[in-house]
Amino acid sequence: MKKKIITLIALSSILSFNSCSDFLDTEPTSITLETYFNNEFELNTFLNGVYDPMNSTNFYSSNYQMIMAQSTDESYNRSGVTGSTVGTYTALPSNTDLSNFWNTLYVGINRANTLLENIDKVPDLTPERKNIFLGETRFLRAYYLFIATQCFGDVPLRTNSVTTPADTHIAFTTQKEVYDFVIAEMTAAEQLLSKQTPTTIVPYQSGRVTNTTVQGILARACLYAAGNPINDTKRYAEAKTWAQKVITSGFHKLNPNYEQVFINHSQDLYDVANKESMWEVEFHADPSNSDLREGMNANAMLVPQYNGITPSMGKGLCQVLGTAILYRSYQSYYNSIVSTDLSPDKRRDINLAPWSYTGGNATTDAIKRDVAWNAWWGRWPGKWKRENELIAFNNQSSQNWPIIRYADVMLMYAEADNEVNGPTVESINLVNQIRSRAYGTLSATNSIELTITSGGSGYTIAPTEITTIGGTSTQKATIGTTLVGGAVTTLTMSNPGAYATLPSTIYLGTQWEANKTFITNSNVVNPSNGLLYRVTTAGVSTSVAPTHTSGASTAASTGAAFTYVGVAAQATAVKVTGILSSAQTASKEEFKKVIQDERMRELCYEAVRKRDLIRWGLLVSKVKEMGDLANNGSLERFPNNVQMIIAAPTSSSFRVIAANSGLNISEKWNLLPIPLDEISNNRFSKQNIGFQ
Repeated sequence: MKKKIITLIALSSILSFNSCSDFLDTEPTSITLETYFNNEFELNTFLNGVYDPMNSTNFYSSNYQMIMAQSTDESYNRSGVTGSTVGTYTALPSNTDLSNFWNTLYVGINRANTLLENIDKVPDLTPERKNIFLGETRFLRAYYLFIATQCFGDVPLRTNSVTTPADTHIAFTTQKEVYDFVIAEMTAAEQLLSKQTPTTIVPYQSGRVTNTTVQGILARACLYAAGNPINDTKRYAEAKTWAQKVITSGFHKLNPNYEQVFINHSQDLYDVANKESMWEVEFHADPSNSDLREGMNANAMLVPQYNGITPSMGKGLCQVLGTAILYRSYQSYYNSIVSTDLSPDKRRDINLAPWSYTGGNATTDAIKRDVAWNAWWGRWPGKWKRENELIAFNNQSSQNWPIIRYADVMLMYAEADNEVNGPTVESINLVNQIRSRAYGTLSATNSIELTITSGGSGYTIAPTEITTIGGTSTQKATIGTTLVGGAVTTLTMSNPGAYATLPSTIYLGTQWEANKTFITNSNVVNPSNGLLYRVTTAGVSTSVAPTHTSGASTAASTGAAFTYVGVAAQATAVKVTGILSSAQTASKEEFKKVIQDERMRELCYEAVRKRDLIRWGLLVSKVKEMGDLANNGSLERFPNNVQMIIAAPTSSSFRVIAANSGLNISEKWNLLPIPLDEISNNRFSKQNIGFQ
């Protein structure tokens, strides 16, 4: 019999998992199966090879999140409007991105099959260690098949390695049967990995599969099987059970700081305290080693765009942009007076950066600049920033990619529970936890909303600040107001501020303070009595607050003079905590809509939105809605009753690119076309409907 030779492409680049940045030698290595698997070290090296396809440019290093997961109502690929592309729903079966992605998945499947066929050769392998190797390998094989059937529908269910040309010919298995196999295999893997928990891998690392990883992905697989097009609705209860196992394990919790989750990805940091990032693909870029290929592709990754090679950040040519639909899904405070639009939801300006970079070269860093508040279609994703990286390396990045986070598990539990039982206190609380973090509760600060209770009198200049009595804040709210007859008649937020406790009384105007410099025409409020003054002479206040009710105070040579004008307007405040209203949880359908929107706000760009929309039966309608908004603008009222109507896009604008996806999509795009390579090399293959 001929020797079976398996070449592990760049074995050197396979993670050894001792840390984020530990790698084997960088020379490609060929192995002969008859003489391999002599010990646990070789078995572990081969298992690393089963993980390795996820690090490929054709998968999580670039193409999956940049191409296969685009375009939806949350984001779109900015690569253009011409040519045959997956991102614009125009790809043909001959598209190389499709074939490369497909082949990478089946490389992982084939390596898993090879390990499973040879594990018994390893001498002195204890039953416990064997279970762990079997559990990881069977799970990874199932995971690659899960991704394949999500994207392509019916696929070859390969459970034996390819050793002869004839082995390439295999009938396709129906999508439901693939899901059944995937869920059964992952269930078996969860048992095999019962002793590999997030705390038994020391030191903790989120690049290796543990039992809670499997439970979280099982919840995801069951949700997908329960939804469109399989609609195996009994899987909702199973999804709830698997998500509940993660929750009750106690191993994982939300990081109090949403942004820190992604800073950790950027800096090769494991979140040992919270373990919110449950499973991630680990990357490492080494400027001193040109052979190392395990870096994420910085020219396609989700970082704000800037041109040129900069000394502290390398280069990034981000291919993904957020949409106006994602932007407007976050609560906003628009102030038309000062043209600002702020959100109490901290996630918005992290996920849709209010700045971008310009310039930059080999010796000079790019410059960060603000973007217009209404640049709804030109905001870069800001979750993973090159400026947070510890090593600058041109086109490669060490940023890790999250496959599943604990926040996702919490939302999956809520969704599955809602499908089975409708809104429950437990599920509502889980969603509220995620929203509370977004609004600052976990870090003990919240924004506020203000409501006028008294318009006051004597104003000639609209107040833009507030005076507070009591409460604690790290940043006071600022306001925009309009006046009629000296009274404040409308109030909008230009900055909702950050508050640990609410003030007992709020006046509209700048607070009087001792020994403070005041400028002319400021509205000044004495908080002890609520009287309103205008500064008629600029200068420094004395130690005694003004209390007079007519005329001006006497100013010293460098002091401020305060002229009495009337009574300060008052407002009340409520904390903006993100807690869901009773209307949002009043019914199964209302709560489902909340969860769908919350998944977009929380998990945007993490390559789950497209598959979510497909299982909800919403992909085509949502992409068309996004395309129509990009092309035509909208008469719908945006924050604070402002119309979001905008001029028609120019031929080269980002909006044209976004609109193009809406024009091209049709129901056939709930699945990707089977790559021409597979059609040509597998005589039993079949093409998906609409791509023949």
